[in-house]
Amino acid sequence: MAGVSKSTPPCISRRSAGATGGPVLQLGDPDMPTMQTSPTPANEAQRLARLHGLGILDTLPQKAFDDISALAQVICGTPVALITLIDSNRQWFKSRIGFDGQETPRAVAFCSHAILDPGQVMVVEDLSQDPRFTGNPLVSGPLNARFYAGAPIVTDDGFALGAVCVIDLKARTLEPSQVDALRRLSSMVASLLEHEKARLHEAQRQTASAQRHNEQLTAMATAGLDLQAYIDTDYVYRHVNETYLAYAGCQRHEVVGHQVQEQVGEEFYRETVQERLSRAMAGEPVFYQRVAHYKAMGRRHIEVALLPVRNQEGQVTGVVMRAHDIQALKENEAKLRDTVVQLESKTLEQERFIHIISHDLREPINTINNFTSLLVSDHQQELTPTAQRYLSFVQSGGQRMRFLLDDLLHFVRLDNHAVQIRPVEISRLMQQLQDDLAGVMLRLGGRIDCETQPLVMADESLLRIVLKNLATNGLTFARRGVPPVVRVAVEQSADFHRIHVTDNGIGIAADHQHDVFDLFKRLHTRKRHEGSGLGLSICRRIALLHGGNMTVQSKPDEGSCFTLHLPAQPAVRHLE
Repeated sequence: MAGVSKSTPPCISRRSAGATGGPVLQLGDPDMPTMQTSPTPANEAQRLARLHGLGILDTLPQKAFDDISALAQVICGTPVALITLIDSNRQWFKSRIGFDGQETPRAVAFCSHAILDPGQVMVVEDLSQDPRFTGNPLVSGPLNARFYAGAPIVTDDGFALGAVCVIDLKARTLEPSQVDALRRLSSMVASLLEHEKARLHEAQRQTASAQRHNEQLTAMATAGLDLQAYIDTDYVYRHVNETYLAYAGCQRHEVVGHQVQEQVGEEFYRETVQERLSRAMAGEPVFYQRVAHYKAMGRRHIEVALLPVRNQEGQVTGVVMRAHDIQALKENEAKLRDTVVQLESKTLEQERFIHIISHDLREPINTINNFTSLLVSDHQQELTPTAQRYLSFVQSGGQRMRFLLDDLLHFVRLDNHAVQIRPVEISRLMQQLQDDLAGVMLRLGGRIDCETQPLVMADESLLRIVLKNLATNGLTFARRGVPPVVRVAVEQSADFHRIHVTDNGIGIAADHQHDVFDLFKRLHTRKRHEGSGLGLSICRRIALLHGGNMTVQSKPDEGSCFTLHLPAQPAVRHLE
């Protein structure tokens, strides 16, 4: 695939893990594998200067960047999407979806490897199989990252500042169209970063003093990227720079010494220029945007500043006109608008899907269930044993379909749920669930144990769904001859509240534990255990909506412990 850096670099296959150029980081656990940190780029000092010069680090979240990371998540179908910037000793996130925290150490950043080749999109299909990342705590730790793809954010002068990246918890690959989309999104981020820098400079320029204006006038003789001109109080051009002449496609003598209205045309001067230029001549800095048609450059969006120039007595002696070409910015704004339209279209499609589940599919299922119930209650004795057996198949199949629709509706509605975080008393919630599950416990001879527990920060209605799913599974997946017991406990730390739901059931084999949270994943046939295969997927999605995570530890024939990790100080994250 052209333009993609994929799997393990050639140098890994020829040299030992510690000989790839980067130092090897030894983590605190002596049994944990070593982790290779990325080499430092040859232009690191200049790269950092370029990054710090943008003034973007540690700024507040901005919708334009969040929209781009949301689009990357949708296009690639991953739970995590980030816009990262690699600083001297940290990786800082300008935007993040599905990942907790504002930054990580640079040593563990996948993107610190991606920026080493600015022209390539780095794709690692299985992080656990790449020697660069096997010891990385993001791979071997609770996050359990498995897939990474990152498109470097490269400035016009060739510095890779970070990446637009996606992360998945399972090994996978990307289609060429998805890789190309990541590359285009990183290009948009690079343009946005430059725009933010220009906006900051513009604000500073607006508040500059008259001395600053005079310094700008003196510097006009040098070449610059902006179009610049000096106009005296008679509205005559006295100086223009090379950029102005390049755009206008003319010689200096064709402009200098001529009236403004001669150059721009009487009608345009009267309707657009005259009033603004007069305000600037009166001492007011004037700023506006317009579309200009240049002989050499064609139609361009420009941002114009008219800056009064004063003498030592404070009198206005002329105006400096500076025109900044923002055509690329306008084009990127148009791209972003298209992105928003795509996201809104996705929302409408989801709403239509929910309507189909809620009404169009539910109605025939209800009809089947209602009439099969009538057949069972009124005519079962009239049927032959074979017909009764067939009728039971229809009845159980209709019930399974109803349960599946209910779970699927819960799952797709999560994205639109407004998460409301408040203290929740787990003991009270579990008492309510025990009442709900009394029939199941009586039928299976099981019980649920939950002593008084500390409060946790969560959305109570969503937490109820998680605990009910986990408790029901713990009771249902019991070992033969062993009464099922489910225990619920809360563990608190400075950063997280961990809710442990432990059972003494059949357990889960180690090679199946990584994918039990996948959609429609079933490890047993319906003859042994009923279910839709959506319960644990719903639980994990609710955890992510809280900015947390869901993990499992299990041993076959001993039981399982599912842990819901909730931030102690939650920053709610909405999945898009």
